[in-house]
Amino acid sequence: MARLPFATALSALLLALGSTSCQLPSPTQGASAGHARIDLSTRPGFPPSMRQEGFSCAQQVGLYYLLSAARHQSRPSSPPLALSPYQAYAILADSTSSGTHLTDGWNLARETGVPLLRDRPHGGTALMHGFPKYVQALRQRPASYQLLPLRREADLAAVKDRLASGQLVACDFQVRDAKLLARPPGDMLVTAWGRHGPGHTMVYAGYDETIGYDVNGDHRLTNDLDITGDGRVTLADHEKGAFLVVNPWGPRWGRGGKAWALWREHALSPWPRAGEVATVQAAPDTPPRLVLRLSLQLQERRGLLLRASDGTHHLEPLPFRASPLPRSAPASAWEAFGKVHRPGPLISQGPLANPAGGPLEMGLDVSSLRGPHFQLHLATAGPPLVGTLQAAAFVELDAASRPIRETPLLGLPAPLPPAGGTWSSSP
Repeated sequence: MARLPFATALSALLLALGSTSCQLPSPTQGASAGHARIDLSTRPGFPPSMRQEGFSCAQQVGLYYLLSAARHQSRPSSPPLALSPYQAYAILADSTSSGTHLTDGWNLARETGVPLLRDRPHGGTALMHGFPKYVQALRQRPASYQLLPLRREADLAAVKDRLASGQLVACDFQVRDAKLLARPPGDMLVTAWGRHGPGHTMVYAGYDETIGYDVNGDHRLTNDLDITGDGRVTLADHEKGAFLVVNPWGPRWGRGGKAWALWREHALSPWPRAGEVATVQAAPDTPPRLVLRLSLQLQERRGLLLRASDGTHHLEPLPFRASPLPRSAPASAWEAFGKVHRPGPLISQGPLANPAGGPLEMGLDVSSLRGPHFQLHLATAGPPLVGTLQAAAFVELDAASRPIRETPLLGLPAPLPPAGGTWSSSP
């Protein structure tokens, strides 16, 4: 029996299993009816084109583009604010030359929130410093996301409806040796994505049913002829119809960072994630009720485990949790290799320190705890802990995220025992 290439075999398996759904409220069915062209990149709330730092495309797309726009769509009376991809990338990426996964960023952000771009404007491996920034980040979270199949002509309508309803969509293709053509009136058309190399996450910000490319050279644009020669007329035979792509490579790609891309590529590409697209919905602006404020300095953060408790309940907040998040079922190419679904600590390697070299101040949502007494336990699943727990307190906040009560832990500051230790708010 002939052995299929890995990407092709995985794609076939995942398509047979179906798409994974972390349910979003569906847009109005048929929202795209009567709309031959949609362009969300010109609407208020669409973030300016910005070049990704390092290999942060998945977080750039998922957080800076899609979640920023979804946040504005859910809060149209508020000024649009761009969200930063760089805190999530620093947590998830093993190095600045490592890629990350789109759904990992959304799963992480559901617990940690997403900083405003003004609070985390640049990349790098260091984590954000400053308790107020972490509290603000917790007000920007995704509520849910959904993965939509896109291999068949029948799949197109649901994706177009998302775009017509104002929701941006994420796509993922191999892009090495992609074919781009200039087309009037001064824009670009991707006639084919790459067929080798790593995947790259991008944004769909619209579609146009009239844009196309004469694939078979018959001087016509058709969607009803078998131009692939397989005896069937499928999405792969569409010469007409394209999505508006925004590439996180920034404004120097395409025309101002944008190009049209034939939607037939979803049926032609062997890349597993080309068979699905992703959308996200923003959660309401709900401030956390209780936040653990930590001032911590560590020589190496990888392997750090954290558990907070009130004597009755305990929780292990991301990204310092050893147990993996449960996988959605059935399987999905977007989640198949996700870091959050593997056992072991999620946090990347590197120190924990502020920009001046002292303890890093952060905040973790522990709103499910009730008090009045609290406990913090630190441990390691990696190298011995080398550093200092400078301070720790459980801070209760009001509806405007202002502190109204603080319960400090006793015996601090203290050097960290190599295997970890436990600190309490009462003797």
